[in-house]
This record gives sequence, C-alpha cells and structure tokens, in this order.
Amino acid sequence: MTQTNNVRAALAMATCSLLGTGAANAAGDGQWQVDTALLYYAEQDRVSAAEPVVSATRDLGDEETLNLKLVLDSLTGPSANGAQVEAYPQTFTTPSGGRNYVVPAGQVPLDEEFKDTRAAVSVNWSKPLENRLWKRSLGANLSNEYDFTSLGVSGALSRDFNKRNTTVTAGLNYEMDSIKPVGGTPLPFAPMFPVAGSKSGNDTEDRTVTDVLFGVTQVINRRTIMQFNYNLSMASGYLNDPYKIIATPVANAFVYENRPDSRTRHALFWQTKYSLARGDVIDASYRFMTDDWGVVSNTLDLRYRAMLPDNWYLEPHLRWYGQGEADFYTEKLAVVPAVGDTATAYSADYRLGALTDTTFGARVGKRLGESGDAWFSLESMTQSGDTEQGDVSAMLVSFGYSFTW
Repeated sequence: MTQTNNVRAALAMATCSLLGTGAANAAGDGQWQVDTALLYYAEQDRVSAAEPVVSATRDLGDEETLNLKLVLDSLTGPSANGAQVEAYPQTFTTPSGGRNYVVPAGQVPLDEEFKDTRAAVSVNWSKPLENRLWKRSLGANLSNEYDFTSLGVSGALSRDFNKRNTTVTAGLNYEMDSIKPVGGTPLPFAPMFPVAGSKSGNDTEDRTVTDVLFGVTQVINRRTIMQFNYNLSMASGYLNDPYKIIATPVANAFVYENRPDSRTRHALFWQTKYSLARGDVIDASYRFMTDDWGVVSNTLDLRYRAMLPDNWYLEPHLRWYGQGEADFYTEKLAVVPAVGDTATAYSADYRLGALTDTTFGARVGKRLGESGDAWFSLESMTQSGDTEQGDVSAMLVSFGYSFTW
C-alpha cells in the first residue's frame, strides 16, 4: 500500500509527462486520440515496477471531449521496512507474522519478498457552456490493489478572458480510500513480533483526501505561454503506513510507527513554455510545497525539445527535488511510547526524512503525421537521504505510441 508510494509517484510523474505528447496531436470529430505507454522502473537492488498505460480521448464535436484511461502496474523486489543499518544482524517478521527474516550486519533492512499489483481506471468529460468562454469538466477514478481501494470524483470550471489569452480555472477533487493491512492494523508503537493486543481488531481503515485547485494560464505572446497553480490538499483518517517500523534502544526490538491523523498541504506551481523560431520548445517548471507535518520541498524541472530532420525530435530532461524532514521523523526511538498512544507521532520512513534526488535523461521520438508519435525514453534517478535507506539509484525506461482511431 503506502510503502509503494515513492515508486508510484515516480511512475505517475513519468506517465504524465510521456502521455502529454498526445495533447499536441489533433483528432477529428468522432475520432479517438489514443496514447499508449509502457514504463519500467528499477531501483538498484530494490523494487522494480512495470506499468502499461492507455489513454483514449474522443472528440465529440464543439470542443466537447471524453477521456478514458487505464493503468496497470506490478511491483516486486526488496523494500525498505523502516529499520536502520546496524553493526549486528537484525531479525524481522513479515506483516502477516508468518515468516521471519534476518538482515546481516551493515546492510539496509529490506523485505525480500515484497510484491504488489494495482489496476486503476478513470473517466473525464469536458464541455464548453453556451457562450464557449466557460468550460466545465467532470471526472471519476477507481484504483484497487490487494490491500487498498480508492474511489475519487472531481470537477472543474474554467473561464476565458482577454480574447481567450487568459484562462482561470477552479477545481475540486474528493477521494475516499479504504486500507486493509495484511495481518491486521497494528496499534501505534505495538511490537513488530505479534503479541496479544498488538492489533487494532479493525478489518479496514479509512482515509479521505480533498484537493482544491486554483490556476491561471496566460498566453504571453505568440511564442510564450505561462501557468500558475495553487493547490490545497487536506487528508484525514488513517495516514500511517501499517508496514513501517522503528528501531528502539533494545537490539532486535522494533515497534510500528504512528503519524498524525490529518495533513494539510499547500503547493505553488509555475510553468513556462517557450517556442523557438525553428520549432524547438523550452519547458521549465518549479513547484514549492509545505505542510503542517513540517515537510518543505522544492522541485525544478527542465525540458528542451529539439526538432530534427524528417520529423524526429530529441528531448533532454533534468529534474531536481529537495525535501526537508517531517517534525516527527526519527531514525531510532530513544524512549518507546505506550502501545496505542495515538497522541504521539514518530516515523522512521525515509520518505519523511530529508531527501535530495536528481533525474536526468532524454526522450527520442518521431512525429507520425498529424496525430501520431512514437518515442523511447531513458532516464536515471539518484536519491540521497539522511540514512542508507534513502540512498537509492533507479533507471526509468519507457516506450510510447500515439495514434488516432
């Protein structure tokens, strides 16, 4: 479930950027614009993921569109469990409690038999109002994996001004999540090795997420377009990762984490695209995020699409991400809170610690007429954190094909 979020975030980022090529293609009335992609993500000595994606957009005429999207992914490989590297062997148990495993001294504690699969579908519909200056959009999505189900609905309203050179957008998304941890929900700070009273007794846990978006898109001139967004995200309910543990002062004694039951995030996003005289495009963006958990992050992203002869193009890509640690992040507990203490928050999840990662690579592709693309992308990601858990190297490989039908 949530222990895979860092991998799925990387895949989602790649999916958005790669399928974005289809937006530039033009499907006629009654046609489908189909964008397909196959992504492969592999961390060195850790999790790998394969994800096929299909997105189909139908032009219904008069600027009305319908989009259908299907995402499948499969994750396998060793996954960090939250414990730190120690100078002695460490013994752990799986979430179900049915198997113990030993990590040698000096190695990052990883669960070697982690695996997960997910299927997600979404539908989005948009249509202008009668005067065509206003546009409404509605959407719904469903995601399911063996211990997690998510259902979401969304809506947006946009208005054009200034001879349609300025667009103001307001959007709302509401998501309902159901979490069913393997082996049951552990109580906060309960011992990792199962004992009587260490589980909550609940079959499922619930969480809701509400996102509010305000955005402005401005055509600066015939070569430049700029976008500004503000996003407010409010989550409440079960926000723990039921599989993450924390080391204690006693060797081989681990307890489960506990996080606050609410989280409010604020994010500002800026993006500018500039078209050069010969058709090359510079795409630069910056995102700033802060939340009431104490996490502050900055993301810089730069792409340059260089047009080559015979409708080929080359697109180098560079992304830098930096994050500060959450207020309740700790590598090891000095004092263990009482079992079930929901008022105290601690987590050793490296994703809540200080992180820096750099992604670089390139995509090469070819335009196939007015409404098609074929491309290949290869990128490398290097991440460093406060501990060895956060030091990750990964490769992202993807293929894509777009066409009208």
